[in-house]
Amino acid sequence: MLTAGCAAPQTSTLGVIGWHAAMSELKGLFSLRTPKDLVRKLEADFNRLRAADPASVEAQYAAFDFFVTAEHLPDWVSRSTGGSLSSHRAYPQGALVSHIANGGKHFRVDTTRHITAKDTRSTPGAFQANAFQPSALQTACLVVDLEDGTTLDVLDVASNTLDHWRKAIP
Repeated sequence: MLTAGCAAPQTSTLGVIGWHAAMSELKGLFSLRTPKDLVRKLEADFNRLRAADPASVEAQYAAFDFFVTAEHLPDWVSRSTGGSLSSHRAYPQGALVSHIANGGKHFRVDTTRHITAKDTRSTPGAFQANAFQPSALQTACLVVDLEDGTTLDVLDVASNTLDHWRKAIP
């Protein structure tokens, strides 16, 4: 349903209903036009993740949004400034971010390319996360289990990832 002031959809030459009859190159999405814009979105996703109760679906949705956004930053940087896609993905947590994002987006990942993460899960805590200092008491959190048996707090992974992109795209 269209709201007042929106253009009416048109049928394209391909017979597909769209907003314009001719195909055009889409560059970004709404106000997201540059890698810097996408870093700002990553910051907003991180803030949502950090503010949400880790046991809530809101935290899980924010984590999904964060990792999918972070996974696409190398594409945006490569197309904007040049350089190889693999070089922009080669940061300390790049492989893990890619595995988490692609596992979320595609339900299953290519096991020949993604060999870092084993599982993601929400851990229950004995204490409410936003009422107690998480580092002092056992609070609920989102974690990623790695193939080597290590378990990482998703907020730590996200924080390190955000720090990387803030430095890479000043």
